[in-house]
Amino acid sequence: MVHQLLVPQQEIRTGRLVLTPVTPADIDAVHELFSDARTWTHLPAGRHVSRAETQDLVQRKIGGRVRYGLGSWVARSAASGAFLGLGGVDRTAGGVWNLGYRFAPEHHGHGYATELARAAVDAARDVHPELPVTARVLVNNPASARVLARVGLTQVWQGPSSAAGPDGAACQVWSDRALTDAQRDWLVANS
Repeated sequence: MVHQLLVPQQEIRTGRLVLTPVTPADIDAVHELFSDARTWTHLPAGRHVSRAETQDLVQRKIGGRVRYGLGSWVARSAASGAFLGLGGVDRTAGGVWNLGYRFAPEHHGHGYATELARAAVDAARDVHPELPVTARVLVNNPASARVLARVGLTQVWQGPSSAAGPDGAACQVWSDRALTDAQRDWLVANS
C-alpha cells in the first residue's frame, strides 16, 4: 500500500513548477544532481560519490514526510516536465523546519529556488505553523542568502561552520521568527 502522502495528488503547482514528494523512482535524477560537482561549489565535501548516499538521502526525506506530514519535493518544469531539482522543508531533530534546495546548474538564475522556497515556507506554516522555518547557508553562497531574504527569513546567527566548507567559510542561520535557546543551540551546533 502506498502511503497517502506519496500519491501523485499531493503535488503543488506554482507559477512555473510542479512540486511532488520525492519517491524512490526519483533516485537516479536526484543522484545525477547531487553527484554533480557544479552543484557543490560552496561545499565540495557534500557531493555524493555513491548512489547509496543518494538512496539514503531519498529514504530519509520520505521518512520525514511520513512522520511529519511534509518534506522535500522534486521540482519539475510545469511547461516541459523536465527535472529541475530538489528542495523544500524537512523537520530536524532540533524541532524546526530546515529549508533547502538544489537545482541543476543549467537552471540557476531563473528564480526557481525562490519559487520553491516560497511554496515550502507556505506549506510549513500550513502543516505545523508553530515550528520555525530555518535555513543554514555558508557565507560563500550569497545567492542562497538572497533567496532566504526574499521569502521572509532573516539572519539570526553567523559563525564558524561544522561543515567542511572551503577555506573555513562561516555559516549563517536564518529563521522566519525568534528561536528558543534550544532551537538556536541545535542549529548552531549543526551548522
